[in-house]
Amino acid sequence: MDTSTGVTLLPGCCSGLEDWRGMYAVLDGGVSPFLGHDPDPVVGRSGESVRLVVDFEQSDSPVIELSAVELRRLLDGVGRDLAAFLALAAAWARLHLPDHAEPVIEALARVLGVPANGGTRQAS
Repeated sequence: MDTSTGVTLLPGCCSGLEDWRGMYAVLDGGVSPFLGHDPDPVVGRSGESVRLVVDFEQSDSPVIELSAVELRRLLDGVGRDLAAFLALAAAWARLHLPDHAEPVIEALARVLGVPANGGTRQAS
């Protein structure tokens, strides 16, 4: 959400949290990750600017513009937040699912796209 304009870009169906790292590809000169459809959001980079188009099927679609540096900062924050969530989930799993904690933590890490050691393994 662009708090200065109120424009919000929501992923369409068929896109999920597990795809968040795909946004880095845009920063590295790649194409927009698939952000779902209906609406059809797309992300593109032009020089040092990034444009997030809410629905590229509409010629007058709202757009969020920000610098590539800002998008990278935001994505790095997402990674930190997801790693912190994984650490909390890992602690919960170790307490409530001691016999299955490590596979659960590894599965969560895979889905969230963060290192499993973000779950801070406890020494036995």
